[in-house]
Amino acid sequence: MSSDPKNPRSSDLAIDATELSAIIVDLETGAMQGMRTAQDGLEETLEEILVNQSTDGARAGVSDSLIEELTGLGTSIASVDRFLPAARKLVELLTETRAKLEDDRYQIISAVANMVDRRATRAGNGDLLARYEKTRTYRSAIGVKAAKTREKNSLEQSASAPPA
Repeated sequence: MSSDPKNPRSSDLAIDATELSAIIVDLETGAMQGMRTAQDGLEETLEEILVNQSTDGARAGVSDSLIEELTGLGTSIASVDRFLPAARKLVELLTETRAKLEDDRYQIISAVANMVDRRATRAGNGDLLARYEKTRTYRSAIGVKAAKTREKNSLEQSASAPPA
């Protein structure tokens, strides 16, 4: 693991992107739709603008402050790009870890329900089914949901099928 959270590598669990605090934005849901992204030819375009600024920029109406903003944006993008691979990998690791933990939890709940089912058949344990009703129902929830989905899909398929 990297020992420098300010320069993280993929698979690092510590990421310190506080240096980006001045440029970080949190857009509303859907606000990125329609935004432009870098296209082929960007490097050549930036080079052309920068090379021509000193000789032709003023004549073209391009102010030095606009060029400063353009180069500053490139620097900011590069700064964000340093953190993105590690952050994406961290999100992937956290998502996969959560899925595994949820599956482990479900497996234990299912095992408890199965134990209750087996023990409920013994004399004196008739009340166990009622006492663990939610556990037994939860264990079956995935199968019940799958059956409902299959039924819904079957109905939709038969409704959209042309009459014979």
